[in-house]
Amino acid sequence: VEQRSQAHTLGVINSWHTGTEFSCPVCLDWLQDPVTLPCGHVYCQGCIERMWGTLGVPPACPECREPCSDRRYAPCRLLGKLINQARGLSPGGAGEGVCPGGRCQEHSEPQRVAGEAFTSELCREPGLYENLRFLPIHQATGQHQGVLEPLAGVLQATVLSLEDHIATEFGKLRGWLVAQEEEWQERLQRAGRAQLRAMERNLQELAGKCQAAQEMLAEAQTHLPQQNTMEFLTVSPAPLEGKDPMMKQQLVTPCGPNTGSLSQTLGQFKGPIQYTAWKDMKSILNIDLPLVTLDPTTAHPCLVLSEDRIRVRDGHLRRPLPDTPTRFDFCVAVLGAGAFASGRRYWEVEVGEKPAWTLGVVHASISRKGKIHASPSKGFWVIRLRGGAELMAKDTPPMVLRPQALPHRIGVYLDYEGGQVSFYDAQGMAHLYTFSAQFAESVYPYFCPGLYDSEGNATPLKICPLP
Repeated sequence: VEQRSQAHTLGVINSWHTGTEFSCPVCLDWLQDPVTLPCGHVYCQGCIERMWGTLGVPPACPECREPCSDRRYAPCRLLGKLINQARGLSPGGAGEGVCPGGRCQEHSEPQRVAGEAFTSELCREPGLYENLRFLPIHQATGQHQGVLEPLAGVLQATVLSLEDHIATEFGKLRGWLVAQEEEWQERLQRAGRAQLRAMERNLQELAGKCQAAQEMLAEAQTHLPQQNTMEFLTVSPAPLEGKDPMMKQQLVTPCGPNTGSLSQTLGQFKGPIQYTAWKDMKSILNIDLPLVTLDPTTAHPCLVLSEDRIRVRDGHLRRPLPDTPTRFDFCVAVLGAGAFASGRRYWEVEVGEKPAWTLGVVHASISRKGKIHASPSKGFWVIRLRGGAELMAKDTPPMVLRPQALPHRIGVYLDYEGGQVSFYDAQGMAHLYTFSAQFAESVYPYFCPGLYDSEGNATPLKICPLP
């Protein structure tokens, strides 16, 4: 009975291998990680996820178009295992019931697959099997090592380069902070020495005034026996006669340390030093924080821009605006007012709880008329949110992003010479996605607030001024 079951299984596998009904309708190759949709059609798991992500419409079966709104599918593990067996990928030996004839000790392949003797053919006439997927293990290992070893070297070199880059960048910050600390300490020492000199001068003046007062007191005492007390106090100004008017003023003016000046001078060193240094640190950053604003001449007629041109939303009503070549006429989008053709730039956009939006960078020459299919090949380096849940980078192929929580504020980083566009959750600077690009022309910030959606997406996008 067991032999009959094995023969039946191998017969089924052979029929799969020769037909096309067990290939994926999307990639037209063997099913990889096959899954079944509720309608019964079978696809590779990766293919159906990419199809649903690329279409931008409610997910459905690519063949029968039956809607799959809940995106449910069931894994076909048994089917996947059988297909792997048919391809000679299943591990184990004859005891697993895969190949009754056992395995070739040299090639580790089944001796017989669907009645065909692999061992004798592979061993005797390998030229007949050059186009097959089967290779002896030692040959396959050698081929893959030849491919992987250079890649491993490149990866190691890249990691070392990035380690040097990180060390250099933080070394600059540490060096700047040390220099700032030394400068602040020197300023404090200078201020302290200046205050000490001022206090010494005050002490000298005070000593001089005390000496003058003592001399005046002695002179007054010489006149005291010559006059009675009342006459001396009410009539005789003799002790002050002949004295310099300035001296008289100094004698009656209190002399002491100027504590107000001292607190004002030294108070600056008890202020928000960290915040002051942080604001000064921007001067050493190799990055520009531009004040990005929106260009109304590029805005779709349905978009409403704020007077300061940092907010944009879909107003749901199309205004009678001139249809110029620079204006979007189908996609509800608008560009930034300034182009970038060099340098490193960073800006942030508040998206809040909006269920749909698109942000990023685009070439100046992108198509602004008709329906737009965003991709790097068309000059778009953007990420988008749809349905309040699906965050996607519009790369080739599109990549679904799965952050721990949907960001409320997006940071966009552009390195023009380095060919990089990166996106961050600006609240914690968690990395979302990075595009690698070669910019052939100037680029603009790109903003799409999404459709109005019966007030469900009426909140505007807001460009956030950076300190």
